[in-house]
Amino acid sequence: MIIDLARIIIRFKAYWALIKGLREFIEDYPFDEIAIKAIKGRDAVYPFGEVATYGSAILGSGVYDRRGFPRIKTLDNSIILLPPAFTPRRLEKMTELLREPTFMDVNLEDSLGGFKVSMPIVVGSMGSTTVASRFSLDIARAAAKAGIVMGIGENVAAVRGYSRRYTRGHPSFKERLMAYLTNVDKYGGVIIQQNVEDAYDELWNRVYSDKDVEPYIEEGLIGFEIKMGQGAKPGLGGVIKIPKEEAIRLKAKYHFEIDPEKIRAKYITRYSVPGTYTEDILRGMIRFMKTAYPRARIWIKLGPYRDVDRAISIAHEEGAHAVVIDGKEGGTGMAPSVAMKDLGYPTIVALKKIHDARKLGITNISLLLAGRLYNGSHVVKAIALGASGAYMARPFLMAAMVKGERGVLNYIEAVKEEMQMLISALGKYGIKEVNTEDVAALDRDVAEMLGISYVYSSSF
Repeated sequence: MIIDLARIIIRFKAYWALIKGLREFIEDYPFDEIAIKAIKGRDAVYPFGEVATYGSAILGSGVYDRRGFPRIKTLDNSIILLPPAFTPRRLEKMTELLREPTFMDVNLEDSLGGFKVSMPIVVGSMGSTTVASRFSLDIARAAAKAGIVMGIGENVAAVRGYSRRYTRGHPSFKERLMAYLTNVDKYGGVIIQQNVEDAYDELWNRVYSDKDVEPYIEEGLIGFEIKMGQGAKPGLGGVIKIPKEEAIRLKAKYHFEIDPEKIRAKYITRYSVPGTYTEDILRGMIRFMKTAYPRARIWIKLGPYRDVDRAISIAHEEGAHAVVIDGKEGGTGMAPSVAMKDLGYPTIVALKKIHDARKLGITNISLLLAGRLYNGSHVVKAIALGASGAYMARPFLMAAMVKGERGVLNYIEAVKEEMQMLISALGKYGIKEVNTEDVAALDRDVAEMLGISYVYSSSF
């Protein structure tokens, strides 16, 4: 009987090993990726399932691999803040206030990209995707009331209409713009992206000559943003799914793999081109903008490009107001899975590019960091290493989805308090006082890359 039981146990373990081997193969090998491609064809290029479909998904490159281990180094797992025991700046603040200072005394006001802001965070330019469009007015009103800069992304006017709504339930471009401008007080500003297709409609000319916008241009509240790329799909243009009737309306301007009039489908994928740039083209664009729109701030948004240092130098030399570098973790409404996984470098490397530019003496231009930034710690770390501020989008969108305009305001207030607490803990009371002495690395490579202390070294 014991022998029979032993045989059963051994046989069970053998079968279990076979099942386990199959399970490990399915989990370890990209079986699901191949299967989805076999089922859906070119639609499987994008990471949408049956639940997280286009319009409801908010995407970005993952920071963990299939087994849950960190895939890339981030501001979270590689950099820490270092508070000191001795705080002479706190003593100075105490003398100034005639009392012990608290974190609430930390001043976050700054100048960012030509705008006066209440704190150095920016609502990154979100385009015409369904989810961004539906919550755009809540975000615009909240950002204006909070005194932070907001961007309006590419294709909004072309897809959603300039002043009249093209699609039911989706605000027009001008509705987004005026929702912000009519709620702004003494801080803030709006930056407006224009891509190749927007340029066909002369969007910037239309805004600059709009009588309703003129008073705000005169106040210095309008900026134009050249979109040279983004973190989620650097080197590729914007892409969204739109209803067939819209695709037919837009087919002369945008690119479609199949003629919308020759396909039976409810929704069709619309592609924008990424634009073509050389050093001379970028210089020429900035010079043209300074001549054609002298009262507008000039911003440039870059993806995680290998030659980003040259773009920063050109922007600085030609007098642009701000450059944004979006790391590969940056959010998007729609991007190919392979692009999010394999194109570009992580946000922490984008921060290194900013840090390098500062060491070269490029100081009179705002350099902003973007890519999976969402809390006060991220902003303080970025600023300590040379960034002027943080450029974020998904957090504002999620906050609006949870609680509308009030949710966005609550989120901004929470990030503000986190920043004040951390800067106060560093013994400082102004956002501009934070620097490299306040940070250290948990990773030797990151320490060497950024030229900061490695906490596990014998010399620390």
